[in-house]
Amino acid sequence: MPDVSVQRLFDDTQEKNGLVWLTDGSGKDRIVPVGSLTDKNIGTIAHLNLTHPHRFQVLGQMELTYLRSLRKEQLADALNRLFSDNLTAIFIAENSEVFEPLKDMAVNKQVALLGCSLSSADLINNLNYYLSQELAEETTVHGVFMVILEVGVLITGDSAVGKSELALELISRGHGFVADDAVDLYKIGPETIQGKCPPMLKDFLEVRGLGLINIRSIFGETAVRPRKNLKLIVHLERPPGGDLSAFERLPSHTPTHSILGLDIPKVVLPVAVGRNLAVLVEAATRNFILMQRGINSTQQFLDRQKEHMNIEHLVHKQPDN
Repeated sequence: MPDVSVQRLFDDTQEKNGLVWLTDGSGKDRIVPVGSLTDKNIGTIAHLNLTHPHRFQVLGQMELTYLRSLRKEQLADALNRLFSDNLTAIFIAENSEVFEPLKDMAVNKQVALLGCSLSSADLINNLNYYLSQELAEETTVHGVFMVILEVGVLITGDSAVGKSELALELISRGHGFVADDAVDLYKIGPETIQGKCPPMLKDFLEVRGLGLINIRSIFGETAVRPRKNLKLIVHLERPPGGDLSAFERLPSHTPTHSILGLDIPKVVLPVAVGRNLAVLVEAATRNFILMQRGINSTQQFLDRQKEHMNIEHLVHKQPDN
């Protein structure tokens, strides 16, 4: 995904945000690099902040009134802090009038100065959404992406393990379908990964023996979701030699899988004849929801077992009469 220049941002969002150039186009070639959304040291866009300047600063009537109220020396200091090395562009919201010292420094520093008809809050919301889509780190993984009980679940596993058949069963049970075979994942925030379907594969699910199935046409509009945040990975695995005993029955911790630098909780389900994988995936998702609420079924059982053993130990220690 290419970096976003100020000129590209202007071209893409001019109509929606009512953007106009307030200078001669100075700074139009400045760029915001891919991955900057997840940079915890530098914010992307927000209201005027002179202590921790953002890449995009938004000035409304209140901020401009404050700057105009400063004495000459104070204004010079404020502008020097505003035009930090990380500054990419300044947006003047609500069609506010720009005072000359601000405009002059924008030209001298080659920083884009853009006017906007929207309020500061609306502009920030619009640009945050645009930048989150354009600047996100991305990767493509093999699997099926589903929305199960409103949780984004990525189903992975070796080829021909039954991922698509499982997805079809889940769709028939009322769950949402996002993507099959190739899933595009975007890191739209420091702790958020969003999954989408590549445009070429949109709505289609491939099932061996049936070929391509148009999920939207067969199951209706509500069966297909355009995107969803990834929360859980369910990995289908054939046990070696069909021996289910190779899998841990009471795992002491939840395994994770790293995607774009984030550890995503992972559940491994053994595939064997007679196992209802759709029910198991639903149960795994429900269990994940409980764990997000701080309820760990395995730990509850272990605590109960420990309490029972302690009681038995105390009973056996009591002397006989």
